Amino acid sequence: MTDVGEGRKGLYGWLANTIERRSPWLIIGTVVVTLLLVLPLFLMKPTEMASDNPTGSDVVRWNEEIKDKFPSEVYHIPFIVEAREGDMLTQKNLYELYENEQALRESALSPFLYKRYNEVAGVTLDGVYSIADSVNTALMIGSRGMIDLSNATDLQVKQAVDYILNDPLTEGMEIELSVEATYEEGPGGVKLWESPALLFVVESDREQVQEGYPASIGQDYSEQLALEHFGRDVQRILRGEQQGYELWGIFIDMNLEIADEGRISGVMLMAAIVLMLIIITLIFRSWLITLLSGAGLGMLIIWLKGFSNLIGLKSSMMLDLIVPIAILVLGIDYAIHALFRYREEIEKGNRPRLALGQSTYGVGSALVLAMLTTIIAFGANASSGIESVVGFGIAASIAMIASFIILGLFVPALVMRYDAWRGRGFTRPIAEGAPVSRGFRIGKLVASTSNKWFVMLPLILIITGVAAWGWLNLETKMDAKEVFDSRSDLVIGLDKLDEHVAQKAGEPAYLYIKGDFTQHEALYAMKATIREMEDNEHVARRMSDGKPDAYDLLLDFLVAVIQGDYSRGRIEAASGLVITDVDSDLIPDTPEQLLAVYDYIAEEGIPLDEDSMLYTPQRIWEFFDHSLSGNTDDATLIIIGVPGTREQSIVNLSATELQHDMDVAMEGVPAITFYGLTGESYVRDVQFDAITGSLNRSLIIAVVACLVLLIVIFRSLRYAVVTLVPVLLVACWLYGFMYVVDYHLNMMTATIAAISIGVGIDFSVHFTVRFRQELRRNTDKRTALLATSRSTGMALFGTAVSTALGFAVIAFAPMPMFSAFGLLTAVMIALSFLMALFALPSLLLLFAPSGGKTKT
Repeated sequence: MTDVGEGRKGLYGWLANTIERRSPWLIIGTVVVTLLLVLPLFLMKPTEMASDNPTGSDVVRWNEEIKDKFPSEVYHIPFIVEAREGDMLTQKNLYELYENEQALRESALSPFLYKRYNEVAGVTLDGVYSIADSVNTALMIGSRGMIDLSNATDLQVKQAVDYILNDPLTEGMEIELSVEATYEEGPGGVKLWESPALLFVVESDREQVQEGYPASIGQDYSEQLALEHFGRDVQRILRGEQQGYELWGIFIDMNLEIADEGRISGVMLMAAIVLMLIIITLIFRSWLITLLSGAGLGMLIIWLKGFSNLIGLKSSMMLDLIVPIAILVLGIDYAIHALFRYREEIEKGNRPRLALGQSTYGVGSALVLAMLTTIIAFGANASSGIESVVGFGIAASIAMIASFIILGLFVPALVMRYDAWRGRGFTRPIAEGAPVSRGFRIGKLVASTSNKWFVMLPLILIITGVAAWGWLNLETKMDAKEVFDSRSDLVIGLDKLDEHVAQKAGEPAYLYIKGDFTQHEALYAMKATIREMEDNEHVARRMSDGKPDAYDLLLDFLVAVIQGDYSRGRIEAASGLVITDVDSDLIPDTPEQLLAVYDYIAEEGIPLDEDSMLYTPQRIWEFFDHSLSGNTDDATLIIIGVPGTREQSIVNLSATELQHDMDVAMEGVPAITFYGLTGESYVRDVQFDAITGSLNRSLIIAVVACLVLLIVIFRSLRYAVVTLVPVLLVACWLYGFMYVVDYHLNMMTATIAAISIGVGIDFSVHFTVRFRQELRRNTDKRTALLATSRSTGMALFGTAVSTALGFAVIAFAPMPMFSAFGLLTAVMIALSFLMALFALPSLLLLFAPSGGKTKT
């Protein structure tokens, strides 16, 4: 045998000749690029998160505008506390909660708590004021300091609770009680309340926490992580020993929970990689190939992260989690196919250099075509209009190029150089003929099933129809339990919130309003909007009277001015106007009076007396945007809770009803120049719509583009269609499987379509390309199928077993999102293998031209 291949033509001939003759340059160049990419990997880490919101959506734009226009200096940390024995309104439980609140107020966290006048309780609070504080105050006032929560009886506590809930100043504290709260008539008609849980909020100074808290504990957190670490520290103090109750924060530490669960899932990902490499060791019987493949996967991650940082891709869960999983699956595929073909050439008696050139010439077309079609499949996501999904498509495309270079060329070149250095070539089958035997078994199985195409294809068609029905009925949903461990505090807290809050509260909906608020018709329209909500079935309601629990803080500000002698006097002194309310509607009587009020409170707030503030200017700005120059419209919010927004159907229904309420009250009012509905739940709804549209659009783009590319490469419409059909079946069956196991369509699972196209086309392309090569040598299609199945079929089997079993391990990860992705990836690989070896051969047998008519 010669050392240099002859007669090679075209692109793949050039590629084969180059790697055969200049492999040292390839090796050195790949190592140098890898070392250079270490710099952006560590020095150019992204500092921003990619948005999951679609561009061009009014709901998203309004939500972002609200955040900018109504800045909040207060960081609210909600908690729910549940009694171990069924009733929080006992002396033991309320005193334990009160003591833990006192511990918080006296702790090192005290400087970061927000101090302000509480409009509901009528007292100045220091970060937290729950019903436990209110009961303690009522007991002390009623007993002239003789009784407080430390020595009160349960009856005295319940009498204090009844007094609080009937006092007009504090009756709003009923919002803290569970919807399951009940009462019995006691002596003198007193209502003896029992409540299994309480809801309360700790208020902290946002800026102080973000800037000062990390330094106070010697850490360097980002602003968001500072808030979350602070929330966890507050939770730790409020829990205390939890003798009589259990306490959970409400969605206070999402990013920390992702990090905690991700660390465990990351360990399982490493275990999956180790298992994949062990299987590769068993397949190739070579520790060298195993070590080099493992090193290649590590270099692949460096290229992915390095190039992503270099071009400025922002961080996202999809880029940081999903893309690495996808490239591990696809990357190892390049190595297995290239090394299998190299081994075949060695077994023919070729020296290592020639064997590498011949194998590259033979498998290069399949590797290049697989790379291009996979890039198309991933790149189609760039049409989504969602920043994180676009980043996913770009990063995955970069990874595919890196996979081809590192695992398809670099690793085989290293193996060749080692074999050449050792001065050896293989003259016997690997592992004493075992792979050949297995290859024959696979060949016979494929030949048998393809000969029975009249059974196989109708059966596949029937299953596809059922799977397609499941796909069309997949629900779009993103519940916390599908992302986080159901045993985590984060999920339990949300479950407890649903259990104990129900129709009384819910995720806030923001009715965003702009206009000339010096005109009474604008203010009356706001009042009318709240009245319209009375027959709305999807808004939170007060326990006391069942009315919508809506917050129109602008109207509350005006009430405070009308009823506050001191604040009204200050405004009159500053403006020179007398503020009147002749018609007793709690709104100043003239536009001039309203403008005077707005100008004053926007700068000075609303004072309670000479020493304290009822509403600070910052508090005003959180709900009311007023231009002192008068050049722009005023803006405000009406806030109403929407219960049950974990169900997307509820979000849609509430949006319809709230929009109707606004239309009835505000449409045609000249002083109202704009009104719209937004909020996080409605942003999610827009996201889900965008996900569904992106999935459909990217699939169409990927399929059409791949078909065109296959036609160009194969120069045959017939081969292009036949190769693509099994890929579509993989996507269809995979989403059918998701329906069966009750998975939902969300930001994570939507990417499975692109990955399934990428993985599926990899398997199909390798089989079709090898079949066409065999058909040139064997004019009989059955003989060509048998030869293809024995060689490429064995390589596909190795790829499928190693990667599918590896990712099946991840299915046991505690993080449901990670677990689901591991399971779906394993199923996807298995389906891709089955389609390539059982659906595709039957199609090739039926539709491929005879041997003399094929082209490579």
